[in-house]
Amino acid sequence: MRLYSMYFICKNNIEIIRNFKLDTLSNGTGQINRVKGWTDIIISLNKLANVPGIKKYSEKLYESVPVMVRERDGFDLSIDVGGKVESARKELLCSISTIIDMYEQMGLAQSTDTGFDIRLPQFYSIKDFSNCIKDLEFIINQCPFLNVPDGEIKFKSADVGSFWITFFVVGTAASQILFNFSKLVDAAVKIQSHIVTVKQQEEQFRSMQQKNELTSDLIDAFRKVNKSLVVSAVHELEPGLGSLEDGEEVDKVGRSIEKLADWMNKGLKIYSTIDAPKEVRDLFPPQEEQLLLNDDVIKLIEQKEKK
Repeated sequence: MRLYSMYFICKNNIEIIRNFKLDTLSNGTGQINRVKGWTDIIISLNKLANVPGIKKYSEKLYESVPVMVRERDGFDLSIDVGGKVESARKELLCSISTIIDMYEQMGLAQSTDTGFDIRLPQFYSIKDFSNCIKDLEFIINQCPFLNVPDGEIKFKSADVGSFWITFFVVGTAASQILFNFSKLVDAAVKIQSHIVTVKQQEEQFRSMQQKNELTSDLIDAFRKVNKSLVVSAVHELEPGLGSLEDGEEVDKVGRSIEKLADWMNKGLKIYSTIDAPKEVRDLFPPQEEQLLLNDDVIKLIEQKEKK
């Protein structure tokens, strides 16, 4: 993992770990420590477990909580066990702070320009990398919803040695562009699985085309299904983002959504910049994270999402 990725994860989770406190209460026999909001801590620990050198401290904090209560969002601990939890929290917080301080003291930290970060997928060929950049260029420069008067998306930087690239948005329409982009991403997320399934089925039948002439009809059918999904997604955006002028604009928005969905399926992720205002951070859908700590984490997070 490259340094910016480590910094990004640490910066976005340090406040949760810093604010994790154990309340001290008295009961009939003495004092206890009470934990609240453990599920939110688990989610942050799982993200921090992606960072080399910090995973062991994330695991230590997680495992400092007794097994019988780890799946609860709130629970009571003895003072002795609570002390171990607090000690593990401080160790983790110190490690997170070290990475953040090192990155910022090197002068690498992002400025407060409003914008978004894109983490590209892992590439194994220069062709795939080139195609991804070309598709991003098309989305940013050709999508009508992102090309509005008095605003512009500009390339800012690429993190050396990693797959992170940063864009910032300028002009009086910057907030509108970010809002539109977030809705475009949301649309891509919604149809992502459908687009991928249709493309996979189309590829399967295309490989059979020479063996069976009837498969050409099926391929056409899959293409029509795919186009219908994309066009429907475009029209769902219009009431909130504005009407499109003609079929060409509908096509450009549709292709932008389809390209986003395709690359997101391959691992591309989009985030607001680290220091963006809360209203900007809230625009973008949450990104799925790989679960690294323990199988029990899956159950705990699922329980949290159902509430």
